[in-house]
Amino acid sequence: MPAEWERHEGTWLQWPHDKTDHIHQLKLERVWLMMVEVLHAHEKVHLVVWDEEHRDHVASQLKYFGIGLDNIDFYIMPTDDFWARDNGPIFVVNQNGEPAITNWIFNGWGDRFAYKLDNQVPGIIGEEISVPVFSPSLVLEGGAVEVNGKGTFMATRTSIIDPNRNPGKGQEKIEQILSYYLGVKHFIWLTGAGRGECEKWGDETDSHIDIIARFTDDTTVLYNWSDDESDPRYPMLLTHYQELQAARTESGKPLTLVPLPLPKDGVYRITPLEGRELSALTDAAYSNYLVANGVVLVPVFGNVNDDRAKKIIAEQFPDREVVGIDCVALNEDGGAIHCVTQQQPYVPDLHKHQ
Repeated sequence: MPAEWERHEGTWLQWPHDKTDHIHQLKLERVWLMMVEVLHAHEKVHLVVWDEEHRDHVASQLKYFGIGLDNIDFYIMPTDDFWARDNGPIFVVNQNGEPAITNWIFNGWGDRFAYKLDNQVPGIIGEEISVPVFSPSLVLEGGAVEVNGKGTFMATRTSIIDPNRNPGKGQEKIEQILSYYLGVKHFIWLTGAGRGECEKWGDETDSHIDIIARFTDDTTVLYNWSDDESDPRYPMLLTHYQELQAARTESGKPLTLVPLPLPKDGVYRITPLEGRELSALTDAAYSNYLVANGVVLVPVFGNVNDDRAKKIIAEQFPDREVVGIDCVALNEDGGAIHCVTQQQPYVPDLHKHQ
């Protein structure tokens, strides 16, 4: 599995719709339009839509807001939701740079939400773009996966090694499966936080790594941090910092650790969530960014720490433009840019010299 900062062929997004249990479309389309406007200037954008009517609606929205359809294509497939990072394909490449899809089992973040349609997406995409599909016998969401592209895999235990995802599978078995399908050989496991704790800060992923810590190169990790000891996340943040200090890469090197502030005083949802026992505090984190060709899309929340966070991320990716995307509406549902995007690696023209 390549690192996210390696060259992309494109990025996949599942466009919000109101065809299933959630009513998201009007609230969230502005976020998707902003993402597509930035991304399609740098790489292809693959949009998953519900049906032909939905495709025509999205195309008209793009046109209305002055976003041309160059570098944009559409794939019709029904979905339960829009979290493409978690239910979508995780791409890998072989020694020749040829791509394949790993189609992990998706169970709605531990049977929290409907998932049967979303679970079919990677297989359908594999058929649509004619690449091999491998289906491991493991529940895994893309937001739980962080790699440095050199063989090191980083994740939290609670988001993978947990009875609500993989009952009966211990760490050793899970590492064997991850090694076989993602080509990783070294593991950094952070403690994470379970369901009860996570609900105190609006997280329904059991501590996905993309709201905890991210690689920015082979040995550098941005980690979320708060100096506010009254923050309910503080004990977890401190534990993760200590674990990252002790961690090593696949080559035995210690990590270079760079703190990334959380939004000051937190981001709180305004819209109540019916039937969900979550804190009004959300899991807003600047680490929920996407690294794309020539650009980094960073979630912003109208918070005093927005500019500080963008500057820190820009220092890690000096050859890329950093663009803030207003994610307040999206974050009310729990998540941001990284959660709704999934990169596809660039494939060189293998036959151009033959």
